[in-house]
Amino acid sequence: MKQKIILLILFLFSIFKSGHSVNDPAPLDVIYDEKSFTLVYEASSPYITRFIFYKDETTPRSEMKPNNFSCSIVGDDRHCLFHSDEPFSRLWGSPYSKTCAREVKSPEEDCVSYKLYGMTKFPHPLNLKYSKKPRTSGEDIVISGIYLRFLSMPNLLLNTFDVYQPFVVKGNFSDPSFDCTNLTVTITPGYGKFRLSFDDLGLFILPFSYESPKISSTVPDSLNQIITINGDNFFTDKDLVKVFFDGIIQTNFIISVNHTQIQVNNFNRVDPGPMSVNIAVHDLSIEENYIHCFPAIITSISSVSNHLGGTVTIKGEKLSSTLNSSFTPSITIGDKQCTFIKSTTTELECQLDPNEYGGKNLPVDVNFGGCNSTSPNGVSFTYNIPTLSSGSYSNGLVTLIGTNLGTNEESFIQLYGEGINDNINIDQFNVSSDEKSLTFKLPLLRCRSFNINFNRSNIAANKLSISASLSINAINRPTVSNGTLNIEIYYFDCSVSSSSEQSISVCNSTSAEQCSIPSLQSSTSGYYETTCPTPYDTGINKQFIFKLNSETVNGEFSYAPPKVDNRTFSEGHINITFHGNNFGNSTSLIQVYLNGSDISSEILEIKDNQFSIKRLDSYENGPINITVHGNNMESLFNLTLPPVIYGIINKDNKALCCGGLITISGKNLLTSDKEFKVKVLVNNKNTTVFDQDEKILKVRAESNEGLLSVSTFIGDDLGPTAKLTCLEPMVTVVTTIKNKIDDALANVGGISFQDDYNVKLKVGLGNITLSCNLQCSSSPNETFYDSSPKLSSNENDITNSTDRLSCHSNSNVDETSGILYLQIGSTSFHYDVIIEKIELSSPPSNNDKRKSSKLSGGAIAGITIGCVAAVGALIGCVVYFKLITRAKNSFK
Repeated sequence: MKQKIILLILFLFSIFKSGHSVNDPAPLDVIYDEKSFTLVYEASSPYITRFIFYKDETTPRSEMKPNNFSCSIVGDDRHCLFHSDEPFSRLWGSPYSKTCAREVKSPEEDCVSYKLYGMTKFPHPLNLKYSKKPRTSGEDIVISGIYLRFLSMPNLLLNTFDVYQPFVVKGNFSDPSFDCTNLTVTITPGYGKFRLSFDDLGLFILPFSYESPKISSTVPDSLNQIITINGDNFFTDKDLVKVFFDGIIQTNFIISVNHTQIQVNNFNRVDPGPMSVNIAVHDLSIEENYIHCFPAIITSISSVSNHLGGTVTIKGEKLSSTLNSSFTPSITIGDKQCTFIKSTTTELECQLDPNEYGGKNLPVDVNFGGCNSTSPNGVSFTYNIPTLSSGSYSNGLVTLIGTNLGTNEESFIQLYGEGINDNINIDQFNVSSDEKSLTFKLPLLRCRSFNINFNRSNIAANKLSISASLSINAINRPTVSNGTLNIEIYYFDCSVSSSSEQSISVCNSTSAEQCSIPSLQSSTSGYYETTCPTPYDTGINKQFIFKLNSETVNGEFSYAPPKVDNRTFSEGHINITFHGNNFGNSTSLIQVYLNGSDISSEILEIKDNQFSIKRLDSYENGPINITVHGNNMESLFNLTLPPVIYGIINKDNKALCCGGLITISGKNLLTSDKEFKVKVLVNNKNTTVFDQDEKILKVRAESNEGLLSVSTFIGDDLGPTAKLTCLEPMVTVVTTIKNKIDDALANVGGISFQDDYNVKLKVGLGNITLSCNLQCSSSPNETFYDSSPKLSSNENDITNSTDRLSCHSNSNVDETSGILYLQIGSTSFHYDVIIEKIELSSPPSNNDKRKSSKLSGGAIAGITIGCVAAVGALIGCVVYFKLITRAKNSFK
């Protein structure tokens, strides 16, 4: 309040102060948004030109960048837009900041007479946002927005909760990186609603408040008749707090922990069910009533048969309402409803329907109005208990005999014992309709004896032990020759003797091969493993007999499938040899397919690890699939064939001379095999691939000679050759000759130019030999040659598809026209040409203007003057003369 009185006195003093050089620059209005603000004045009134921001009463902001107002007349008003080299996030000052002002008719600024607090129109905070409402215990919050510290002490925020103790705004405002649009404000402890003032004159005040009280939990103590309410924002003054239970105010309470805990004393309730709790602190109430439950208490429960159902009796406390007899509970046992029959405060009865699944230790809930019951001694409900009498194993199936075995949905089987590292759960089994027997498929176990743990609805039956008979599993596919078969052994003795005997007999063999002693691959392995030799053979589904000590068991395996690793070609690429494994040695048992077509008849010879076939011209790249004695390849082999070059197919054995294209016809030309890479030489020089697919290869010759000797190669083998001649040269563009001070420049475009050329320019009575440079087209196009294009003088018509001769004379040509003679190879051309003269002259006078006049011979001379200016002075001009005449017809 003291600070506000001082500011008001300063404001009044500024109004009545006399002797100002500029009258009070009072704006009529302010227009502002988050990016700009504009002060509006009467057009004839004084106006502010800039601000001088102060940190406090005496210290200006030394780091503040310049600012100003740009003004314009809009109707009868003057609109002055604020500009600053700093962003609005750094726009801050104090009420003692000064304003510079001027009269309309005087350029003089008055930066002494007026302070910022004298402005009645200024930007108020915009886009205000608060990170949260503060707790009554006080905390830091973040206030964001624009113009937050425009007319206030930067580190103080006035408030109506305590006008003598402003909130503190954290941060160093003088730090250039400090963001004035996001302020961290320390809110001191308090309560209720209040207002914030973002200017120290109190002209812009916004409502705010501390956070409403909230309840996180309630803890009853029925023995001492106490209810403890935990939460936050309860403040510290009991006289400001009101507590309501079911709308009834409670007077006997204390704030047991400042801000966070209230203790209500001498409160007792006999009835079960919900009770609403509300807390108000001064003028702020809890946003939504908190529900405290008085639960029914269960101390015991009776049981019934799951098949028959029946009446369940529950005993305990608060099992009935004394105030409202129609207030009955909802009773749940497990996931089943138990229909209410009757109750007193200490005993309740309900009807439970039959439940085919049963269950054990099922939860019981007596719910009054959404309030669940409790049980101090953990009372639960259980149906009848299952029993097991016997068990047996046969052909992979286990059969259990007993009573109350339930169904798949409610029963659970687990295997455990020696050799079983982790207990095994059985998910699939079949139960008889009378629930007295069940069967399930026995998983593979290392040891023959195991134990069964049976549960029905989490009710355990008695334990049972069973033994199974020997079982085996072939786990690999042996190779055709020198193969070995790995066999897994299950349901065997948990310990193996070194004297045990094991053998294998394959198919109809009369002799048995000795196998290795069974062993464990690791201490946690679920089976034993043995290795047995297999005879040379091919095919699948081979039957064998395995004998271990006195037990025998039948098994089945298949030989490894054929596999191709790579292929090679004979000299001249006539035959193909495939290298790999498991091909056998019989041509009658092997089928070979290329691109789906059977090529088995072309097999020349076969061994277990390779076979050869004759290569036919009809073969194309594609997958090789092989079947040996019914045994299919697992992964197809992709056969790539060497390229075939049919010939060089340039039309009429001709090509463009200058970087022309040579076209090769064949197949498989895109091969990636380095040994079969296609290469083309022209005049014994390498070529550049221009375009390529499987059947056509186009290369660009690096030779500009008239005769092209073409050779093709597949790898290092020579293919077709040809002699090509050049297409006759064609001139398509002859540009105007540019005559500079000491040189004349000419450009000629065309098709099929050669290195053999001669260019002369005839002027007057003499000839000038021109030096030229040939640049071949980067995108040669023979169809352009066939289109017979018209002769052009436009240099833009020399494109990527045309050759270019760039010529110069190395001397001045003092003529306006001439004849250009060209000799390209054996072909001659001459053209009438125009010569344009380009020269520099001295700077013209300031009154020179663009002129035009007629010259002799009907030509038009245009003069263009271009000048270059430096700061404050004209430093030079260039005059460009261009002579244009009508071109004569050209001919070869």
